[in-house]
Amino acid sequence: MPVMSFAQDDGKYLEGAVPETDGKVVFKKEYDLKGADRDAIYERVYEWLDKRMKANGNDSRVSYTNKEEGLMAAQGEEYLVFSSKAFSLDRSLMSYNIVAFCETGKCEIRIERIRYKYEEGRFTAEEQISDKVALNKNKTAIFRGNKKFRVYTVDFAGKLFEDMGTAFGLRNITSVSQSQQAVTATGNDAAGNVAIHHTQPQQNTVAEVTPASSGVPATLQGYKLLAPDKIPGNIIKMLGEDWMLITAGTDARFNMMTASWGGLGVLYGKPVATCFINPARYTYQLMEKNDTYTLTFYTEAHREALKYCGSNSGRDTDKVKGSGLTPITVPSGGKAFSEAWLIIECRKLVGQSLNHDALFDEKVKSDWAGKPLHKMYIGEIINVWVK
Repeated sequence: MPVMSFAQDDGKYLEGAVPETDGKVVFKKEYDLKGADRDAIYERVYEWLDKRMKANGNDSRVSYTNKEEGLMAAQGEEYLVFSSKAFSLDRSLMSYNIVAFCETGKCEIRIERIRYKYEEGRFTAEEQISDKVALNKNKTAIFRGNKKFRVYTVDFAGKLFEDMGTAFGLRNITSVSQSQQAVTATGNDAAGNVAIHHTQPQQNTVAEVTPASSGVPATLQGYKLLAPDKIPGNIIKMLGEDWMLITAGTDARFNMMTASWGGLGVLYGKPVATCFINPARYTYQLMEKNDTYTLTFYTEAHREALKYCGSNSGRDTDKVKGSGLTPITVPSGGKAFSEAWLIIECRKLVGQSLNHDALFDEKVKSDWAGKPLHKMYIGEIINVWVK
């Protein structure tokens, strides 16, 4: 394979520039924040990470928060632009995870699970930029086909860590340690860590702190955000016996229907939920017009509300009033109900009409002969909220 020689100042992209942990490419940076309280550090990291993900757009978002353990994670997606000219654009869509580990006095940020989508190909960082595949035998040059990915990814990680360090240095982080010192990030030291110095706060003066969002919108107070793989309960019982509501639409117009078909799983590496809607149902129209929807689950105390939603149509009935449920808006813009103990926000990934003739179960085939075909929706789980 051809290789590209490097100028003397390009050595930072050679051996060791792409770190690995257990055979996986993982960029990581630890910030020394001596004296800072874990919760204050956590708030600052969330504020910075949430703002960055929202600025990225695409599918970028904070996907997991656990303040009690000082953990959070985000899924990012953005373009690496290698070359942009009047009549040509060379770029790769890069997806990645950011994981933050916050402790009293320090914070570690990791960038991992890096993947690229380039032209017609898809590949991982391990397959494209690791020392093993990107460098020649003597580790003195990068193969030409790997160079731009390696260089731009290393620069991306460096800039992200720099931005996080800057965020720590913008304002005071209040320490609630016994010494009651205020902790101020003052830029980077010679080793690249955030330098910290301690100052005693003036008497009757509160250190300047701007609390970040807890990650829970006002409409979802009383809920906490869970990772999809932490969804509690037996999904077969939750659907087959307890039932759920599928709610499609937005503030302008939405409708809910009772459902007992569906499931949870993984598709294309994404956590997904599956549900089925008969095209004759009013909810079907709203499902087709909108990209997101919710699946909500309830205790037995709300059985009558679910029965009502399953036997009345939103075309000619105010189902919200009739059911007595309280609608709320979730971060994806969809609708749910505050009585639910579990809310799953989904983004449509696959929609496929069923062919009942293809069923192996003859009784089911007979029961549904001549009736409208259901449509199966597989949605990526984008948020999980639990009371």
